[in-house]
Amino acid sequence: MDRPVPIHLIVRSIPPSIGDDLLHTWGYDLVAEYIQIVRKAEFPPAEPVLEVATGSGRMSAVLTRLGFSVITGDLSNEEYGRTLERVTPAHSDKLQYLLLDMEKLPFRDHSVRSIVCLNTLHELQDPRTCLSEMIRVHDPDGTLVVGDFSETGFTTMQRLHRAVYGNDHTGGFLKMADARPLLANAYHVIREVVTPLNISYIASRNRR
Repeated sequence: MDRPVPIHLIVRSIPPSIGDDLLHTWGYDLVAEYIQIVRKAEFPPAEPVLEVATGSGRMSAVLTRLGFSVITGDLSNEEYGRTLERVTPAHSDKLQYLLLDMEKLPFRDHSVRSIVCLNTLHELQDPRTCLSEMIRVHDPDGTLVVGDFSETGFTTMQRLHRAVYGNDHTGGFLKMADARPLLANAYHVIREVVTPLNISYIASRNRR
C-alpha cells in the first residue's frame, strides 16, 4: 500500500494566498487543516468530490493533490482564475468548474456521494437552505463534510481581515454548534473533527 504524501509536501506544492502567508506567521495553516479533515472523511478515491463553494481555490487545490476529481463552483466565475493558479496546471485536469447556486444545487436528490463544504457557511445569507440543499442531493451511502471556523478561527480571521483588507470578517448567520442539530436530524452518524481554526462534522448514513 502506498504511504500518504506528507502534509508538509502537499502544503508546499500549493501557491499560498496573502492570507495563508500571514496565518503561517501566526502559527496557523488552513491548507494543512483541510488535508487533515479530508483524509478523515475517507472519500472513495474513485468517486468525484463535490465542493461547495470554490472561494479562493484552497480546497480545490487540496482535493486535486489528494487524487480526487473535483466538481466545484460559485455564483460567478470571478475567482476562477485564482483557483486555477492554486490548483496549478499539473492538476487542473481533475477540476470541473460550474456556476453553482448553493440555494438550488443542479443535482438530483441523493445523487452525489462525496460532498465537502468548509469555511463557506459564514459567507451565506441563508446557510440553512444551503445546508438543506447539500443534504437533499447527498447519496445516503456517501459522506458529507461540513465545517467552519471555531471561535478561535473567527477571531483569527478578524485579525487577518483587519491587517490585510482593512475591514471586518463576517461572523455569518449559522455557527457550527447550531449546524450540528440540523445534521443530526438527517444523518445517523456524525463525527466531529476539531482543528486549530475549524470545527467540522463528517456525516454519513443519510436518513433520506
